[in-house]
Amino acid sequence: MDLAAVTSQNAGMVTIVKDGAVTASVPVPGKPAAIAVDPVRGIIHVVAVETKRLHRIAPDGREIARIPLPGAPFGVAVDPATGHSLVSDWEGSVILEVGDTVLREIPTGAAPSGIAVAEGLIVTADRDADQVTIIGDRTRHVPVGHHPFGVTIHDGHAFAANVLSDMVSVVDLADATLVATIPVGERPYAIAFAAGRGFVTNQYEESVTVFDAKTWQVLGEIEVGEYPEGIAPYGDALLVANWFSDTLSVIDPVALTVTDTLDMPAGPRAFGSFTATLP
Repeated sequence: MDLAAVTSQNAGMVTIVKDGAVTASVPVPGKPAAIAVDPVRGIIHVVAVETKRLHRIAPDGREIARIPLPGAPFGVAVDPATGHSLVSDWEGSVILEVGDTVLREIPTGAAPSGIAVAEGLIVTADRDADQVTIIGDRTRHVPVGHHPFGVTIHDGHAFAANVLSDMVSVVDLADATLVATIPVGERPYAIAFAAGRGFVTNQYEESVTVFDAKTWQVLGEIEVGEYPEGIAPYGDALLVANWFSDTLSVIDPVALTVTDTLDMPAGPRAFGSFTATLP
């Protein structure tokens, strides 16, 4: 089953899409933006920034937990080994590991936003520090572009979208070094990979930049809706949440075309790993 969960910040809603069809709409008050789907268990993790709560939702739309959070929570990821939530706290410059309660704080740089978990590592994009933090057996910091926001791990590298530099920074995770930059459109926000290619949402250009996942060479752009933000692979396709258009674009990552557009409640953002393929 291909599962997607899309936050609509303005509507206070999470829309669940299974195998290409909308199956549930779940109210989540408090301006939800960041979201992550557990790739093992299928549980949906959502942060409501105004109410400072972490919501956990089953794939059928049942809310199964509502956990209060300290600070200024925003980004979220899931540790697939434990099922715990990892939530970025802008004020505290930490990420919170959350089980049934907040279990611990993990230091990062200033204003962590996006979080990626893979290859035994946690990586954060530290917006106000212009760096990524790599957390494993030890913690390392790597300078990147200006205001990194979304971050994705792929093939031994972290890819950070630098909102104010109009580029993606490529960081080697083993050496903790910046190895390349990829020019993209204006105000890049998030990054995903599919069909041997990388895809970057450009908020100000209503487009997605496409680059080769091995060479990092730019291949072109795809027009999508207005103010695209969240992006994630979905089965053989790719999904893009268009905040100002109230739509979800479905992209063929091989043909590089939009094949469908789904209407969403007001203000879809879907910041994070908002899709999973489940048995």
